[in-house]
Amino acid sequence: MNKFFKIFQYELLHFARSPFKIITLMIFFLAMIYGCQNGLELYKKQMKEIDSIKEKNKESIDNMMLQYDSIENGTQEKPRRDPTIPYWALWNTPSYAFKIPSQMMVFNIGQSEQYGYYKRVTNWSSTFDSDLAEEIANPERLALGTLDFNFVFIYLCPILIIVLLFNVGGMEKDLKIDNLIYLQRISKSKWLMTRFLFYLVLVTSSVFILVLYYGIFSEAIKNESDSFNNLLLHIILYILLWFLPFFIINYYGKDSSDNAMKMISMWLAFCIVIPGSVHQISSVRYPTNYMTDYLDVSRVKSNEIFDLSIDTLKINLLKEFPLLRETKYASDTTLNNSIINRSVSGLVNLLNKDVALKIEKANEEKNIFIKKFNIINPITFFQNKLNSFSRTDYYAYYLYRLRIQAIIDKKIRLILNDTWNKVIVNKQRYIEYIENLR
Repeated sequence: MNKFFKIFQYELLHFARSPFKIITLMIFFLAMIYGCQNGLELYKKQMKEIDSIKEKNKESIDNMMLQYDSIENGTQEKPRRDPTIPYWALWNTPSYAFKIPSQMMVFNIGQSEQYGYYKRVTNWSSTFDSDLAEEIANPERLALGTLDFNFVFIYLCPILIIVLLFNVGGMEKDLKIDNLIYLQRISKSKWLMTRFLFYLVLVTSSVFILVLYYGIFSEAIKNESDSFNNLLLHIILYILLWFLPFFIINYYGKDSSDNAMKMISMWLAFCIVIPGSVHQISSVRYPTNYMTDYLDVSRVKSNEIFDLSIDTLKINLLKEFPLLRETKYASDTTLNNSIINRSVSGLVNLLNKDVALKIEKANEEKNIFIKKFNIINPITFFQNKLNSFSRTDYYAYYLYRLRIQAIIDKKIRLILNDTWNKVIVNKQRYIEYIENLR
């Protein structure tokens, strides 16, 4: 045991006398701080914006309440967009879909800068509206410096490990003194393993200290303990993923330069070549052109609906929404253009849902295809795993789109039901709308 402790002391001394290694560790540590700070600022920004929208919604509701009081008291005439009509009452009912950011976003920004996190939902909305995606492109984001912990840890941590380990065991071979070490009654594997263990502890503790600090500071440890614990576990697994093959390289390596070349080649293969190849293969097999289908719906098929006659629209509405057959207007033999026109969004929504289903299905097929390469593409696997812990991955935004669609469906259902039943909206009914869409 004393022998292993001396090796630890020797390696600490060796590390302390290597300014290049110390500087590299410091740069890596600063990059992690910068990444975590970016995540923290983005989390605060999104929460501040969501709180601001909620406050504006409250003001809008208060104003509408006053308007209903004035109309019911006869002190105000009904405006052009009459709030006693269900369509306009629901149009003026604040209905936002929020993707509340996770406190774990501090560690993984993921897709949170590519997609919106709030949306004002109307009966004409869809889950693939342009306001759900930012226009800025990925290269521009990197140029702006939006680096996160996930990127630093996944791609730069292996480089740090290479700098720390390339001459561990290799330097002794460079100086031709490696055989003298084994005369100290210690095997090569135990000697090298102990030295590697020093750097494993150094790297892991450095990462853990920072993660624990930001975990406490953002309250992720307190409020999202399961995700935080999973993050720590995957950090350990990822570091081991690099230490184990690097140990084999150093054990059988000829010298320091030979070790360094093999380590760098491994990093290039797993961090650049394999992920790039998988992305290219998946892009060829599943081209990202499915949004054209959505555009066809919004521009062509929707226009075809608007061109239909009133009686044809009424027939289609009764066919697609059987519950309307029990309403007052369904039994009316006369045609009411206003009622039909205010119901058309229900038919357009069905088209949007059908195309959205095709897009989501295509995306899921692509995701399943990419997952088949996880064994040879561990970098993408770990990156996606870390994103999932912070709810900034594809599936988090898929669930967000489902919530948006649920609000759209609910809003259209209320419009159709109350419009076809010729409901006159008063203050009490408006409050019910607010509760239904909350």
